[in-house]
Amino acid sequence: MKTISALIDFSETSNVATQYACWLAQKNNATVNLVHIAASNDISTNELEQKLVDFTKIKDQGVSYSVSIGSGDYTQQIPRLLQLSDSDFVVIGTHGVKGIFQTLFGANVIKLIQSINISALVVQDSTPLPKDNISHILFPMGPHENFQLKIKETAEWAKNIKATVDVFCLLKEDGEIHDSILKNLEDTKSYFDKEGIDYKTVMRESRVYSIGYAREILDYAEESNCGLLAIMSQISEENRYFGNVDKTNMVLNPKGIPVLCIGGR
Repeated sequence: MKTISALIDFSETSNVATQYACWLAQKNNATVNLVHIAASNDISTNELEQKLVDFTKIKDQGVSYSVSIGSGDYTQQIPRLLQLSDSDFVVIGTHGVKGIFQTLFGANVIKLIQSINISALVVQDSTPLPKDNISHILFPMGPHENFQLKIKETAEWAKNIKATVDVFCLLKEDGEIHDSILKNLEDTKSYFDKEGIDYKTVMRESRVYSIGYAREILDYAEESNCGLLAIMSQISEENRYFGNVDKTNMVLNPKGIPVLCIGGR
């Protein structure tokens, strides 16, 4: 990571996003880019930049920083500003009724992370502030064709924050692992072994009837006290009909677990 953007709308959630962006920047010697979409032209750009600096207390964080400001439709402006700032990662706070990004909630967050070409970390109001003891990553298996992206980036995170990984495989319906998931599981174990990642494989049979996998993934996340949940940004062809609902449920998880959304387009 060289440039880590954080979306700022002066809500408490964007304060959490700033803390995570700075934490990652310190670990990667990266620059933090504060991204804001202005609601109006009531104040000058210079005044707004100063307001962002003051609100985030970015000068006290011990990182280099820049500021990107746009106006208009956030679904168009955010991808544009991320590209202009050459960001290679973004931290997004999701919430309901507060701030300029009040529509940046649930399914709209999923639409945003699927519209950009970089990975994202999604946090909530209730997400604990980052500490070095975020040492446990939950890695659910999936049938995606480009699953190598998730394997490699999760391995990088595990090394960076010295975390263990639970490779979680949920057996549905017939009790067997579908061929695409089995291949991705074998690739995951092979890559983690090669990179020296501390991991364990968890195989679970489905215990409840549900559409999708989010409920049981989140049950295990709570049971195992995971500090980070890693998912793919895009849905797989096999999960086309419920994939985005599953992803929405995970990014809005009631425990506020930060969610690493890997891949972009």
